[in-house]
Amino acid sequence: MLTISRSADERFGWPRRRFLQAGLLASLSFTRAALGQWSAGTTASSSSCFGRAKRCIVVFLNGGPSQLDLWDMKPDAPAEIRGELRPIATNVPGIHISELLPQTARLADRFKIVRTVTHDASVHTTGMYTMLTGSYHRTPKVDQTRITPQDHPHLGAVYSLWRGSKDGRPPFVTLPTLFRAPPVDGIWPGQTAGFLGSRYDPLVIEGDKKRATFRFPEVELPADITAARLQERRELVGRLDQLRRISETSQRVGEKDAVFQQAWSLLGTSALREAVDLARESPGTRERYGQHLFGQGLLLARRLVEAGLPLVTVHWIDPEPPGPGGGEYDSHGRIFAHMRNRLVPPTDRALSALLTDLWERGMKDDTLLVVMSEFGRSPRINKDAGRDHWPEAQSILLAGAGISGGAIHGATDKFAAHPVADPVTPPDLGQTLLHLLGVPPDLELRDSQGRPIRASQGVVNHKLLS
Repeated sequence: MLTISRSADERFGWPRRRFLQAGLLASLSFTRAALGQWSAGTTASSSSCFGRAKRCIVVFLNGGPSQLDLWDMKPDAPAEIRGELRPIATNVPGIHISELLPQTARLADRFKIVRTVTHDASVHTTGMYTMLTGSYHRTPKVDQTRITPQDHPHLGAVYSLWRGSKDGRPPFVTLPTLFRAPPVDGIWPGQTAGFLGSRYDPLVIEGDKKRATFRFPEVELPADITAARLQERRELVGRLDQLRRISETSQRVGEKDAVFQQAWSLLGTSALREAVDLARESPGTRERYGQHLFGQGLLLARRLVEAGLPLVTVHWIDPEPPGPGGGEYDSHGRIFAHMRNRLVPPTDRALSALLTDLWERGMKDDTLLVVMSEFGRSPRINKDAGRDHWPEAQSILLAGAGISGGAIHGATDKFAAHPVADPVTPPDLGQTLLHLLGVPPDLELRDSQGRPIRASQGVVNHKLLS
């Protein structure tokens, strides 16, 4: 088997090293059976925005940022609701955001604030699952939720299945890690390919918290696997459809052979290796993003999509222990100290640098940027000067790929607790993102038992695209 420096993972029933955990996508020529059945007589969409996003960066602010303290402030609410922070004007008349986002405020004409994303998953694991898959979790309020082989795939895995790998470049990348944290043992659900199988898992480019650097996955061939033998394995991949018809265990065989195809592709992908080398950027550019893992992660995401990788997910990971009251953006206590001192300033810096680069480097028309999290925070400040989980109202950002900037979608009540106009569900949001990426609206997936499952249960929200 191929080995990479990581312990084995038996999630799908057969041992695999870090290479399998990364889940590098095979360069396969997919048949209709492999892609899932969808109606040949149905046109994908008559909308002019269908498929206009050729690349996508998903920024996931793990923990649940407060809508009341960032994007949907209520300065006229009582003190126990509005909190300590004040809104500031942006470069768009009538739009105000948090005083902690001065650099992003100067670029408000480039993004749309969606204030009404709403669902019922009130714990981190199922909230992440709901937002990243666009599918409701079967137990939305149960903590310590683990990955199962029946999970719905991440939107990136759906896109990977539809698009396939081109020129040895995996379609779906996650950095700086697959998120994991207590009390869950293992990575949180919603980040992988779920029932599609490990071959559609993301390539994981891991980051070093202390040095704010990233490392290209090291693919090592065992002593008994020569380059010639790897080439033979590569040729076998083209016969996967025949193997499926011959053997009931062909799916497992196909996944193992896909690993060799993936390794072959990566061994020769110099563009990807170069993209991960942030030393190729000027010191000034690196400083603009911020010398921290999140900032350098957004810079790497920009470099990866420029290098031809179409979909990158970037997670916020605390570079240092957060101290009492929270972890990541999960501030159950001392929320204003956390937001002022460790959370929002680096987010503001990195996000504004990314928006600037997307526009200045000519990428805004075909690059979709999505900034989201598990959920929002409770309107009322708790006894520990924090805010608790609140899935009923979350603010997210959309930018690029023709989405109109300088705009707000939806409205919440006077406490930013519930949508009062234009609510957005995760299934509809997920289908809208897939629509922009050119995935047909009626695409069907097949689970491990061969049963058809719609890739998305939502519908395209065209108001988000206007």
